[in-house]
Amino acid sequence: MPGLTRPPIEGQIEAVAILFWLLVALGAVWTALFLHGLAEARRAPRLYPAAPKPGEKLGPVCVLVPARDEEARIGACLRSLLAQDLGEIEIAVIDDRSGDRTAEIVSGLAAGDSRLRLIRLSAEPPPGWIGKCHALAEGMRLVETGAPWTLFVDADTVHHPSSISTAVAEAEARGLDMLSLVPHLQAESFWERLVQPAMAALIALFHKPSRINDPARPEAFANGQYVLIRTAVYRRIGGHAAVAGKVLEDVELARVVKGAGGRIFLAIGRDLLSTRMYSDLGGLVEGWTKNFYMLMRSQLSRVTLAALTALVLSAYPAACGLLALAALAAGYRPLPVEYLVATAGIYALVLGFQVTLRALNRWYPAYALLAPVANAVAVYILLRSAWRHRRGQAVRWKGRLVRDDGEGG
Repeated sequence: MPGLTRPPIEGQIEAVAILFWLLVALGAVWTALFLHGLAEARRAPRLYPAAPKPGEKLGPVCVLVPARDEEARIGACLRSLLAQDLGEIEIAVIDDRSGDRTAEIVSGLAAGDSRLRLIRLSAEPPPGWIGKCHALAEGMRLVETGAPWTLFVDADTVHHPSSISTAVAEAEARGLDMLSLVPHLQAESFWERLVQPAMAALIALFHKPSRINDPARPEAFANGQYVLIRTAVYRRIGGHAAVAGKVLEDVELARVVKGAGGRIFLAIGRDLLSTRMYSDLGGLVEGWTKNFYMLMRSQLSRVTLAALTALVLSAYPAACGLLALAALAAGYRPLPVEYLVATAGIYALVLGFQVTLRALNRWYPAYALLAPVANAVAVYILLRSAWRHRRGQAVRWKGRLVRDDGEGG
């Protein structure tokens, strides 16, 4: 509605023009990142369920599941593991002094299937050990498996019946020593669907399968929710004792394997397993605070880059686009109308990129509109994690104080 507002003065026009061209530059950056993301997605290896071929012998495989207060998840996990189409499988759950019904649930399932056994730890982790590392080390010691392959999975995972046979066949075909899968992120609550994709995107920014899987490059990464490793290799490198005090034990284990000349491999396995890591915002914040700083390789430069990237690339286009739409609706003309339309168009383009990337990764694309909020929460968690770990402060997780030197279990 012309005439309702005073025309902007020349200085205001120049300032708004600068902001507009900054948005154009960010739109170009977004386009480059989007195309790079598509290219990286095409390069990333993906595993799809493939039942064993007739006469194909895979296994045996020893599966170890560390569990502490997992009564809400452990049943579904174990039922999916017991339904595997692999011929020979042994499953051990290491109950790490749970205070809930975890052991009771496992015992009930084990009573009906001899392939499953329960190992109950009676003592807290010794000094210098993280709880999960201690549980898995004790599990391997007590199981005394002769299986050529050992699989470590988290209790919050659910597996396709061909999950293990597909992974073993791939590892054998490629001559791998360690194979790790990225699962589908199952989310049910608002905060999970909003924030978990933002966390995953920041991790993916710094951990690319094309580099991790290249034996000539030093980058190493594994996802502890699903780590398949040759048993002989695991024992040769010293097992979890080699990473006893590391919160990010999966990545450190991959680094040790690759450093010893082993072949590691990271693949997308969203059709083979899913995980629901957290059920509320409080658990999500505490869980990621525990290890998010280490996922940035404990480097402030990476923390700063990740934080600025997340905030600027999501918040600025959204703010400019929404303000442009508001100006058009109100009849305010800080710039010629074609500039305002272009601003709104760039925001629409960026939003389209975000929706597409979320859809490709099954990251709840409807929540892309709230990406600035999601990234603000992710940055808060990242900075909180960096602050805690750099100051040597422990993070409370499942009733234990955890810090990366292993003190407190």
